[in-house]
Amino acid sequence: MKDHGPFTPGQEPGRGYHDIGGLDYGTVNPKVTDARPWEKLSIVIGNVLGVNGSKVIRTDEVRRTREELGEQLYNELGYFERGIESTRCLLVEKGVLTDAEIESSMKEIAEKMARAGR
Repeated sequence: MKDHGPFTPGQEPGRGYHDIGGLDYGTVNPKVTDARPWEKLSIVIGNVLGVNGSKVIRTDEVRRTREELGEQLYNELGYFERGIESTRCLLVEKGVLTDAEIESSMKEIAEKMARAGR
C-alpha cells in the first residue's frame, strides 16, 4: 500500500484519512510547548467568531471544513494551520469575506512585516 504520510486514507468503512482515533501512531510527546503568538491568535479568532463570540461559525462546521481540506493539504498543514484554513473556508463560504479580500489583507500584512524587518 502507498505511504500517505502521517495520516492514511480510510481503510475501514466510515473512516476518512483524517480519522486516526484508536490506531497505533506511536507515542505522544507529553512535553507541553509554548504556543507561538500566531497560534494563540488563531484560538482567539476562533473564539471571537465561534460560540463564545459572534456565533458566525460553529464547531461542527469547522470540523467539516477540516475534513474537506483533502488528504494532501490536510497532511501538509499543522494543527493550527488546519484551523486557520478551515476558518478561511467558512468565512468565504458564508460570504463574510472573499478570497480576494483575504489575499489583499495578507499582502498588506506581509508588506508591513517586511517594513518592520520581521
